[in-house]
Amino acid sequence: MERKARRITNVYSGVAAVTAFVTQPIPGGDELIVIPIHYALVVRLARARGVSVFKLPWRSIQRVIWYGAAARLVANFSMFVVPFLGAFTNSITAIALTEYLSRWMDEFLSHPEQPPPEVTMESLKALFLGAIKKAGIGKDKGGGSKPNGGAGSTEGKP
Repeated sequence: MERKARRITNVYSGVAAVTAFVTQPIPGGDELIVIPIHYALVVRLARARGVSVFKLPWRSIQRVIWYGAAARLVANFSMFVVPFLGAFTNSITAIALTEYLSRWMDEFLSHPEQPPPEVTMESLKALFLGAIKKAGIGKDKGGGSKPNGGAGSTEGKP
Protein backbone atom coordinates (compact mmCIF):
# COMPACT_ATOMS: atom_id res chain seq x y z
CA MET A 1 0.00 0.00 0.00
CA GLU A 2 1.30 3.43 -0.90
CA ARG A 3 2.32 5.80 1.87
CA LYS A 4 -0.49 8.27 1.09
CA ALA A 5 -3.11 5.49 1.04
CA ARG A 6 -1.76 4.17 4.36
CA ARG A 7 -2.11 7.63 5.92
CA ILE A 8 -5.68 7.98 4.63
CA THR A 9 -6.54 4.49 5.92
CA ASN A 10 -5.07 5.23 9.35
CA VAL A 11 -7.16 8.40 9.68
CA TYR A 12 -10.38 6.70 8.59
CA SER A 13 -9.66 3.66 10.81
CA GLY A 14 -9.23 5.96 13.79
CA VAL A 15 -12.43 7.86 13.05
CA ALA A 16 -14.38 4.60 12.57
CA ALA A 17 -12.96 3.16 15.81
CA VAL A 18 -13.79 6.22 17.91
CA THR A 19 -17.26 6.42 16.38
CA ALA A 20 -17.89 2.74 17.07
CA PHE A 21 -16.64 3.08 20.65
CA VAL A 22 -18.77 6.12 21.45
CA THR A 23 -21.97 4.87 19.82
CA GLN A 24 -21.77 1.32 21.22
CA PRO A 25 -24.62 1.74 23.73
CA ILE A 26 -27.06 2.19 20.80
CA PRO A 27 -27.48 -1.21 19.07
CA GLY A 28 -26.57 -0.77 15.42
CA GLY A 29 -26.09 2.97 15.93
CA ASP A 30 -22.46 2.97 14.93
CA GLU A 31 -23.27 1.42 11.55
CA LEU A 32 -25.35 4.51 10.72
CA ILE A 33 -22.19 6.59 11.03
CA VAL A 34 -19.47 4.09 10.05
CA ILE A 35 -21.10 3.16 6.71
CA PRO A 36 -20.83 6.74 5.34
CA ILE A 37 -17.27 6.88 6.69
CA HIS A 38 -16.44 3.82 4.58
CA TYR A 39 -17.99 5.33 1.46
CA ALA A 40 -15.94 8.50 2.07
CA LEU A 41 -12.81 6.33 2.43
CA VAL A 42 -13.46 4.68 -0.94
CA VAL A 43 -13.87 8.05 -2.67
CA ARG A 44 -10.79 9.48 -0.95
CA LEU A 45 -8.61 6.49 -1.91
CA ALA A 46 -9.79 6.66 -5.53
CA ARG A 47 -9.12 10.39 -5.76
CA ALA A 48 -5.68 9.95 -4.18
CA ARG A 49 -4.83 7.60 -7.05
CA GLY A 50 -6.45 9.83 -9.68
CA VAL A 51 -9.22 7.35 -10.47
CA SER A 52 -12.70 8.61 -11.26
CA VAL A 53 -15.38 7.44 -8.82
CA PHE A 54 -17.45 6.49 -11.88
CA LYS A 55 -14.88 3.82 -12.77
CA LEU A 56 -15.05 2.04 -9.41
CA PRO A 57 -16.75 -1.37 -9.03
CA TRP A 58 -19.53 -0.05 -6.82
CA ARG A 59 -21.40 -3.35 -6.58
CA SER A 60 -18.36 -5.06 -5.07
CA ILE A 61 -17.63 -2.08 -2.84
CA GLN A 62 -21.21 -2.13 -1.58
CA ARG A 63 -20.85 -5.80 -0.74
CA VAL A 64 -17.75 -5.13 1.34
CA ILE A 65 -19.39 -2.23 3.17
CA TRP A 66 -22.88 -3.67 3.72
CA TYR A 67 -21.87 -7.29 4.33
CA GLY A 68 -19.23 -5.88 6.66
CA ALA A 69 -21.80 -3.86 8.56
CA ALA A 70 -24.03 -6.92 8.93
CA ALA A 71 -21.11 -9.13 9.99
CA ARG A 72 -20.00 -6.47 12.51
CA LEU A 73 -23.50 -6.37 13.94
CA VAL A 74 -23.51 -10.16 14.37
CA ALA A 75 -20.00 -10.21 15.85
CA ASN A 76 -20.71 -7.33 18.22
CA PHE A 77 -24.15 -8.49 19.31
CA SER A 78 -22.70 -11.16 21.58
CA MET A 79 -20.61 -8.54 23.38
CA PHE A 80 -23.42 -5.96 23.66
CA VAL A 81 -24.46 -6.97 27.19
CA VAL A 82 -21.04 -6.10 28.61
CA PRO A 83 -20.84 -2.33 27.96
CA PHE A 84 -17.10 -1.65 28.15
CA LEU A 85 -16.10 -4.91 26.47
CA GLY A 86 -18.74 -4.32 23.80
CA ALA A 87 -17.31 -0.88 23.05
CA PHE A 88 -13.82 -2.31 22.52
CA THR A 89 -15.17 -5.11 20.33
CA ASN A 90 -17.11 -2.56 18.31
CA SER A 91 -13.95 -0.51 17.78
CA ILE A 92 -11.87 -3.52 16.80
CA THR A 93 -14.38 -4.69 14.20
CA ALA A 94 -14.66 -1.14 12.82
CA ILE A 95 -10.89 -1.01 12.39
CA ALA A 96 -10.81 -4.50 10.85
CA LEU A 97 -13.48 -3.64 8.28
CA THR A 98 -11.86 -0.29 7.43
CA GLU A 99 -8.50 -2.01 6.90
CA TYR A 100 -10.10 -4.77 4.83
CA LEU A 101 -11.93 -2.26 2.65
CA SER A 102 -8.79 -0.19 2.19
CA ARG A 103 -6.68 -3.20 1.19
CA TRP A 104 -9.44 -4.39 -1.16
CA MET A 105 -9.51 -0.94 -2.77
CA ASP A 106 -5.73 -0.81 -2.99
CA GLU A 107 -5.71 -4.16 -4.76
CA PHE A 108 -8.39 -3.01 -7.20
CA LEU A 109 -6.70 0.33 -7.88
CA SER A 110 -3.34 -1.39 -8.41
CA HIS A 111 -4.75 -4.02 -10.79
CA PRO A 112 -8.12 -2.89 -12.20
CA GLU A 113 -7.92 -5.47 -14.97
CA GLN A 114 -7.70 -8.25 -12.38
CA PRO A 115 -9.95 -7.23 -9.46
CA PRO A 116 -9.71 -8.88 -6.05
CA PRO A 117 -12.09 -11.77 -5.26
CA GLU A 118 -15.67 -11.03 -4.29
CA VAL A 119 -16.44 -10.74 -0.61
CA THR A 120 -18.70 -13.17 1.24
CA MET A 121 -20.43 -12.83 4.58
CA GLU A 122 -18.48 -15.84 5.89
CA SER A 123 -15.11 -14.30 5.00
CA LEU A 124 -16.05 -11.10 6.84
CA LYS A 125 -17.28 -12.99 9.91
CA ALA A 126 -13.97 -14.85 9.97
CA LEU A 127 -12.15 -11.51 9.63
CA PHE A 128 -13.92 -10.07 12.69
CA LEU A 129 -13.61 -13.19 14.80
CA GLY A 130 -9.90 -13.26 13.98
CA ALA A 131 -9.50 -9.58 14.92
CA ILE A 132 -11.38 -10.07 18.18
CA LYS A 133 -9.34 -13.16 19.00
CA LYS A 134 -6.08 -11.37 18.15
CA ALA A 135 -7.06 -8.53 20.50
CA GLY A 136 -7.68 -11.10 23.24
CA ILE A 137 -11.35 -10.22 23.68
CA GLY A 138 -13.93 -12.98 24.02
CA LYS A 139 -13.40 -16.62 23.22
CA ASP A 140 -12.94 -18.34 19.87
CA LYS A 141 -16.29 -19.84 18.91
CA GLY A 142 -14.91 -21.90 16.07
CA GLY A 143 -15.31 -20.98 12.43
CA GLY A 144 -11.62 -20.35 11.80
CA SER A 145 -9.69 -17.17 12.35
CA LYS A 146 -8.09 -16.55 8.96
CA PRO A 147 -8.71 -12.89 8.10
CA ASN A 148 -9.26 -13.73 4.43
CA GLY A 149 -11.79 -16.46 5.19
CA GLY A 150 -9.45 -19.16 3.95
CA ALA A 151 -9.91 -18.01 0.36
CA GLY A 152 -6.30 -18.88 -0.43
CA SER A 153 -5.12 -15.38 -1.23
CA THR A 154 -1.50 -14.54 -0.74
CA GLU A 155 0.06 -12.32 1.93
CA GLY A 156 -0.99 -8.68 1.71
CA LYS A 157 -4.21 -9.28 -0.20
CA PRO A 158 -7.63 -8.89 1.39
